[in-house]
Amino acid sequence: MNTVAEPLDLFTAGLQRAALPLRGADLPLLVSLDVLLEECNVTRAATRLHVSQPALSAQLSRLRVLFDDPLLVPSENSRGLVPSQFALDLHRRLKPALAALSSAIRPDADSFRPSDSTRTFTVAAANAAAAMVMPALIARLRATGNRALKLITAEPDYLRVAGQLERGEVDVCISPACLLPSNLRVHPLLSTEHVLVQRRGHPRGTAAVGLTEYCQQLDHVTISRDGQLHGYIDEQLYRQGGSRQVAVAVRDFSYVAQVLMFSDLVCTMPAQLARSLHAAVECVPLLFPLSAYSLCLAWHARSDDDAGLQWLRQEVQALFAGAR
Repeated sequence: MNTVAEPLDLFTAGLQRAALPLRGADLPLLVSLDVLLEECNVTRAATRLHVSQPALSAQLSRLRVLFDDPLLVPSENSRGLVPSQFALDLHRRLKPALAALSSAIRPDADSFRPSDSTRTFTVAAANAAAAMVMPALIARLRATGNRALKLITAEPDYLRVAGQLERGEVDVCISPACLLPSNLRVHPLLSTEHVLVQRRGHPRGTAAVGLTEYCQQLDHVTISRDGQLHGYIDEQLYRQGGSRQVAVAVRDFSYVAQVLMFSDLVCTMPAQLARSLHAAVECVPLLFPLSAYSLCLAWHARSDDDAGLQWLRQEVQALFAGAR
């Protein structure tokens, strides 16, 4: 079976049944329509398509004439646009057809050589995941000796990441499994316990820490990208009848060690990450249960057969070989 032709044939047949002949000149309009129906906003769609807003508005007008349908209509609360029912039905047929066409014409869809590729990969990685993965992954890419092979890192937007992966705006996402949408391909990378991290010479000593000491005698640093003092560790403590004193919230792990080195603050983090910190800090076991930190690699099914992304996923997985 020709897997590329089939979605295109189905979509073209749908247009023919609607007395709409598909011409080569209309293909850019269909790409614009795809983005318009995803964004439901002409300004955002124009930004993604790298065209001016007036130019995209003109394309939308042509599409409305072509399909004899408004396609995007004002929402009931007058805040933005929503697709018409016809547009929703059309989009379900359009998206796989465009994905198949993109796969068919992409030069490196079936072959990829890291030594001479000019590809740019985009990896979305959650806070702790980025700290654990990105330095080693960047080193592996640099080891190819190919200066044209590039990498962009981003923080996951969990409300949009499934669509970003489907559209190819993000190639892979590295994240705790519990935060990932259910419609993605997922490969487990790591499961590691949490430990307490403190400076060497901390007045509490190096004994394992129990729940009472943890909650009542220590001041904590938490890592929070949105600046919240309450996080998933606190939820687990609450279920055990405890609560801790969080004194400082920082956005990422990059300078936690420096904060701990010059204070008596402590921080709870995945053991795999804690072991990579500065020698001036040390790890202490916890004597009460916290759920393991489970890290996964996620991607969309559309990229299953992309040779370049297959290579990228293998490189990420190799970083954790034997770690699970």
